[in-house]
Amino acid sequence: MAAVGRGRCGPTRPQGPRACQPGGARGERFRFPLDLLREERYKAAMAVRLSDNQALRPPRGYPEQLAALLSRQIASGAFPPGTRLPSEAALAARYRVSRSVVREALSQLKYDGLLVSRQGFGAIVVGSSGRRSFRVAEGSRLKPRELADIYEMRAILEAEAAALAALRRTPAQLRGLSACLGRMARAVEAQTDGTRHDVRFHRALARMSGNRYLRDLMDYLHSRLFQVIQTARTHSSRTSGLPRLVQKEHEAIFAAVAAGDAEGARRSCLAHLENAARRLGLARGRREGARRGSGSHA
Repeated sequence: MAAVGRGRCGPTRPQGPRACQPGGARGERFRFPLDLLREERYKAAMAVRLSDNQALRPPRGYPEQLAALLSRQIASGAFPPGTRLPSEAALAARYRVSRSVVREALSQLKYDGLLVSRQGFGAIVVGSSGRRSFRVAEGSRLKPRELADIYEMRAILEAEAAALAALRRTPAQLRGLSACLGRMARAVEAQTDGTRHDVRFHRALARMSGNRYLRDLMDYLHSRLFQVIQTARTHSSRTSGLPRLVQKEHEAIFAAVAAGDAEGARRSCLAHLENAARRLGLARGRREGARRGSGSHA
């Protein structure tokens, strides 16, 4: 019988020639084929269907995904205001998740103002009119159409923030914006990641607008889109000359803000964000709404 003991491979396992791999990192242990098979079966079992075209996707975010699904169903009228949601046990069975996942998802919807709890009745739908919060999933988990909508909203809000910044900026704020721009330029020259400085530049613009609600909303959006912005900069770095072009777009925004040119700041920021969406393959096009309205497919 093979010896059983505790070595640097971790928990007790039969010791054999493949139990420890030479040269492995400290703390790592050999993954037995049976372990891998069980893991794959677990992942397959957890990717359960929520509807005809939706599924919870492992390995994380089940409560957030379930909350998003129920929120969409409430918005679509599947659960009208005043309707009592099925019990936690019924929802858990329907979507094949644990009751703790359902409980956390419902708590999120209650916090958002979409549900209320009534003793003896359970969770009652309030509807979108009761919404108290604004949520955006992490950029890496957004669908292309959702991300296109976010970038369109960014263009609308940030262009106006830049225009206000041109009118309201202080000398200290302008120096801070210039410092962000300089760090971005050095990252371009050194071919290093300048995402952090890029995000700080745009957050600084929102703060310079002097509108605290606009500032807080843009801070939230940028925190959710950090990975998307980083991906865009990485893709740009693979095209010769494109990082410098992106840098010039930021420089144009700064120049207009520094000159107190509100209209120039608005135009420069709008052009930059439209270009950023296009570089990500998200450009919606100015004629999309007209095509839908006219039924034209030209």
